[in-house]
Formats: sequence, C-alpha cells, structure tokens
Amino acid sequence: MKRGRFLGPLLVLVIAVSAATSAPDLQAAGAPRLYGLRVSSGRPFAGDRRLLSTVSPNGDGLRDRAVVRFRLGSTATVALHVLVCRKHPKTVLSKKVRLSAGSHSIVWAPRPGTLPQTYELLLTVTAPNGARRIYGSVEHRLAKLEPAPVVRVMGVDAAFTRRSYPPGSVARLRIATDVPTFALQFFQAGPEAEQTTGYSMQGVPVSEPQQVAWSAHRNAPAKLNLRLGDWPNGIYFARLTAPDGRNYYAPLLVRPHPYGLHRVAVVVHTNTWEAYNHQDVNGDGWGDTWYAADDIHTVDLSRPYIRRGAPPKWRVYDLPFVHWLYRSGKEVDFLSDDDLTHFSRARTLAHLYDLLIFEGHEEYVTRHEYDLVAGYRNLGGNLMFLASTNFLWRIDRHGDRIMRIARWRDLGRPESRLVGVQYRGNDEGQHRGPYILTPFGRRSWEFEGVDERAFSLWRWLGIEFDMTTPASPPGTHVLARVDPHVRHRPGLRGEMTYYERGGAKVFAAGTLNFPAALVYPQFRLLLENLWARLSTP
Repeated sequence: MKRGRFLGPLLVLVIAVSAATSAPDLQAAGAPRLYGLRVSSGRPFAGDRRLLSTVSPNGDGLRDRAVVRFRLGSTATVALHVLVCRKHPKTVLSKKVRLSAGSHSIVWAPRPGTLPQTYELLLTVTAPNGARRIYGSVEHRLAKLEPAPVVRVMGVDAAFTRRSYPPGSVARLRIATDVPTFALQFFQAGPEAEQTTGYSMQGVPVSEPQQVAWSAHRNAPAKLNLRLGDWPNGIYFARLTAPDGRNYYAPLLVRPHPYGLHRVAVVVHTNTWEAYNHQDVNGDGWGDTWYAADDIHTVDLSRPYIRRGAPPKWRVYDLPFVHWLYRSGKEVDFLSDDDLTHFSRARTLAHLYDLLIFEGHEEYVTRHEYDLVAGYRNLGGNLMFLASTNFLWRIDRHGDRIMRIARWRDLGRPESRLVGVQYRGNDEGQHRGPYILTPFGRRSWEFEGVDERAFSLWRWLGIEFDMTTPASPPGTHVLARVDPHVRHRPGLRGEMTYYERGGAKVFAAGTLNFPAALVYPQFRLLLENLWARLSTP
C-alpha cells in the first residue's frame, strides 16, 4: 500500500491492494465535526451532488481523481476507509492522518483498471481526548445518519432497455461514459472457442465493429438506437471498447420469432441476474438489491451489470451449459423471464415446447410465471432444473422494478411441489463435495453408461442445496446426494431428483453449481441421457 504524503493541507491517497481493516462503528457526544464536507472530481457528471462524485481513472486528465474537502474546528485525527458496501463489506484502502484546525483536502486517485462501481469513503474523526464521530456506516440502515462521500468509478457502463428483442428490431442501448469515442460490436455468446476469464464475455462476431463518437455525451448518459441483424435466437452482447483497450459488455437475448421454432426452450434467469447485480444507481454507495442490504426491497431490471457488464457468475454458472448446447449440436429456443410474460396460457406453452430447461437458479418468479410453469407441467410438459434455489421467492413487477414479496412455501405453494426439491441451506461454498449415487440412482436410466467412480471425482458441488420435502410429488426419487459435511448444519445436503406425474418428467440437480461440472465428461453424459428422455413428449 502506498503511503500518503502531505502537500500543504493536501493528502494524496492512491488505491492499492485490498486491506482487511474494518471500519470503526463508534459515535461519541461532543466528537469533532467535518464542516462543509463534500466531494468532487472537478467536473460533475449527471447525478453528481455534494456527497457523490463520478471519476473515470483512465489517465486522460478528465475525472481521474476525487477530492474530499472539509474544515476542522480543532485538531483531530481523520481516518479514511474506502469501502465496497454490501452485507459483507470489503475495505479497499485505509489511511489516517493527524490534521490541525482549518480547511483540508483528501484526494483519492483510483488506479486505472479499478473495477467500475461505487465506493463509500467512510471517515472517522477522532479528537485528542478520544471522542469520535463517524461519517458513513457499514450498515445500510445507519449510513444516512451521518452520510459519507461516495465515489462512483465509471467505465463504459451500458445496458439495453429490454432484456430481449426480436431479430431485426431496433434495440436501445443506454450508455454512461466520458470517453470521447469507443468501438461497438455485436457478438453471439456460446459458439466461440475462446476461453472466458474474469468479468469478460466471449463470442462469435455477428456485426462489423463501428466507431462511435461520444464527445457530446461526456457529462451525462445518452442512448443509442441499434438495428439488430436477422440473427438466430440466442444470447448476444454488445462489446464496447474504450480507447485504453478495456472492454465492457451489454448482454441481451434475441428471442425466437416466432416462438416455438424448436421443441426445447431454455429459460435464462434474467430476474436472478439483476437481483445478484450490485450496481448502485442511486449513488448511496450500496448496490440496489436486497443482496446488498436487508432493508432494500426492490431491484431495477434496467441497470447495467456491475464491474464491466457481464451477468453475475456468467462464466461459472451459465457458460458451461451454453457451451454444451452448441458443442453438442442441440437446438433450442432461448427465452428470458420477460418472454414468459408473453404466454397467457399454459396450454399455449405446452403446444409449443416439449421441454423447458431452467439452466440457472430461477429464484425470483412472479405469480404468472409460477402458474404458467405449474400448468405446463400439469399438461404433461417436461421440466429440467440444472441448479438449486428455484421458484423460491414470489416477486411482483411494476415496470422495470421487481419487489420481493415472500417465499412461495410461506404462501402455501412450496416449490418442491413443482420442482421436486426446494432450497434448504447455503454455506457460501465453504464446504463442497461430490455426488454420491443412491441405490436407486445406480439402477436408473439417467446414469446409464456413466462411470460412477469417475462421476464422484468431481468434488466441488454445493454452495446452495435443495432437498425433498413432504410436499414433493409422490414417486419423487433421489438419484444422488451431495453431503458437504457442514458441522453447524447437520443433515444439510443437496439431492438430485426425478419424478413423473401425469405424463410430465421432471429432473432437478439439487445444487447451485451443477452447470460448472459440465466441463467434466461424466456430467455431460448424464445430461445427454436426460436430454434424450425429457426432450420427447
């Protein structure tokens, strides 16, 4: 960590490596105050205010650093903690300095390449007698009592105004950046051979790159109207490349036109993507999602994804299955959660598709989606759930906002009644393990040709776990179990299940990261067996 150095009253702080320091949580009567506290980057971006400033640390001389200004009435020690705020906050930088009475400035100059997101600049002011005042908090509900400065690190933040579009339509892309120009190109995700790393997305180009002049929009967001090609149904993204070579991504689905081009549909969990998105639009330093703080109850579906635009956990939880589809020659209709709203009746869905695959954790569903999928199953439609924690929460949607209402099981509709299993617990990946086949699983068609010993060598399954309940349909068979040996949660395990009801065939993986295991051939063979049976009526 680089040390600050005095330039008169100016303390220069440069972001370096992560620190484990926790911000203090004390407040004392008579503690010293910071008068006139404010933050700026020299040139405001739209939405900036006294305690919110936007920086873009790309070395172009525009908004490269944030300056925190204040006045002290007496000598005090001022400590700065640069925080990424969420339920488990992370301190990026901590520094303290003793200052005399008068006006002072603290400069935070993030390195080029700092992840685009908001950072709370929590300040602790301590008098010589130990009296202390805190500006900001590591708890969202307390952060407004004495608000701290917030710095938004901006890259090329971009999001389409809808999650899916028909081919050949005009898509609207909202962009916030202060780079004077960038390159834009469309890609299809899935058929590519390149390896995906970090927060990136890879794909096959479906358009030529175009250079976009942006000098007129360096102080406020603006929208681009982009004509999509007559591309096949799938997951796509626009890649925006800044002058410094960094790439940013804006994903979208090109939906089938018409629906029912193929007899298998893959539902992409776009609601869950946004729920896991910690993008902070209102600039209070906390992601606008209930995963950032328990007292946040809504999620904005129109936000760009945090950091550089790839959907949360895209590389780990989604991409292995998408790669498997293309590399095995499977043809499917990709649907977003939004697309399911276009089906008013389960009978229409059942007429078009023999199998619905929920490739990720379809955790947040409206009443309409629950009714639609349950009705589809009741009409003989087949279901495949390749992750855990499906149909856990009922949400209501109003425009581009969703609100979490209650767990479906608490509303008298346990998700195991539909899925076969339901969410039981989460240890955030601290304990993982392999699938161990049950006696029934060893004899089942699902594992025909699968080497049981080799299958159990993949020992990284878990994170979130589903289990059967008394509400599981009669005849639900447990094919395999993941027992993570969590000492404080005896009996917690993931259960892979299969059941049939009224002609419908339903499979559930029972663990969150099953798709990640598809890099292993034994799991691909299992999926081939499931596909052969469930993709037919």
